[in-house]
Amino acid sequence: MYQLFNTPAWFNGWDLVFDGIGLLVALFIAMYSWRIYKINKENRFGYFAFAFILVTLGFLFKIFTSGVVYYTPVRDTVLNVLRPAVGEHLSLTYLYYRAGFFLQMIALLGAWLLIFFVSQKPRQRLQRFDEVTQIALYIYFVFLISVVSNFEYYVFYLTSSVLLGLIILNYYKNYLNTNKNKKAYLVMLSFLFVLIGNLFFIFVFLFKDLYVIGEMFQLIGFLILLYTYHKIIKR
Repeated sequence: MYQLFNTPAWFNGWDLVFDGIGLLVALFIAMYSWRIYKINKENRFGYFAFAFILVTLGFLFKIFTSGVVYYTPVRDTVLNVLRPAVGEHLSLTYLYYRAGFFLQMIALLGAWLLIFFVSQKPRQRLQRFDEVTQIALYIYFVFLISVVSNFEYYVFYLTSSVLLGLIILNYYKNYLNTNKNKKAYLVMLSFLFVLIGNLFFIFVFLFKDLYVIGEMFQLIGFLILLYTYHKIIKR
């Protein structure tokens, strides 16, 4: 049975609850951003909505794949369905686990990359042809990193951490440029917590319980983001 990395057995299942909350928050933000895009037709809101749809898909793939790994009844059901494809002796099962983790990684890396673009100073970003064509190169690198990360998981979290760090820098500049607006600060803080969570995930090979701490920081980051959007909606 293939696993991305070893996690504390006592936490198996609880992480799916954490990720499920993150999924709902991401879906809510995607829906709200799309609604804003439909009203004012600003492309950055459309890209932001798409980015959080990718985050939603990343969590969905992670929950499904980890659920199959954790729970024997779920695993047996899935294997029975896939038996014609994986062979009578289930010799190709590991490919489906790798595919699930690959989809999780490529969706999240794509989301962080897109949010990095959106977080930059508005200047018709991603509307000029030469900038849009560069996306093909970025997609290639995201695809390549996701493949490599299936064998060396920390490559995924290192890359995610770099992208999240760049996002935080952009939102920090936005915070300063908006006279230290509280909502801008909270958005920056939310991504900072997600970044800290990623940093803990990198070192799971040293101590399994770091995975639990990483999940907690990641969840706090998404809850702060949800709180911020709730304040914006109320306003």
